[in-house]
Amino acid sequence: MEGLVWNVLALPLLFVGLIGFGWLALRDLPTSGSATFRGTSLLLWLLGTLALTVVLFLAHEGLHGLVMAAFGGRPRFGAMVMARIVPVLYTTAPGHVFSRAQYLAVSLTPAATISILGVAACLTPAGLIFAVPLAIHLSGCVGDFAATLRLLTQPRGTTCEDLPDGLRFHRAAVVERR
Repeated sequence: MEGLVWNVLALPLLFVGLIGFGWLALRDLPTSGSATFRGTSLLLWLLGTLALTVVLFLAHEGLHGLVMAAFGGRPRFGAMVMARIVPVLYTTAPGHVFSRAQYLAVSLTPAATISILGVAACLTPAGLIFAVPLAIHLSGCVGDFAATLRLLTQPRGTTCEDLPDGLRFHRAAVVERR
């Protein structure tokens, strides 16, 4: 069920990405003339979009791993199919417990870094090439955003462990005052 919810929530992120990155990429294109796709150029565009999207998702997981390693974790990488429909890549650090601030960095660094670099890429003359893969990537960040929200709903002092099947929260011991 969670996979279905994520997919539903990913759609608005896809549209936001298409509008935002697309607008940046198209803002300086000349308005006169016609743009047409021939069969070959459409196929090349589709293959390029697919390849760039895969590269972005691999870079995304690599960034998770770099941040985990910076905080002492030993990242492990994998892939699975969520809800028997959606292929996903993941990065975990079983056995390592992250503070709230550390895990916020782990979960948000890829979306922030790739989006910021994506804005810069969309501002180049080749920007149109990047708009769709960046929008797809942004929609793929829905799991990270969900993990961030779950962490933020936990009491202060809660730490977390990133496991292949989700997050495990460790609540801080409550000290009773007399």
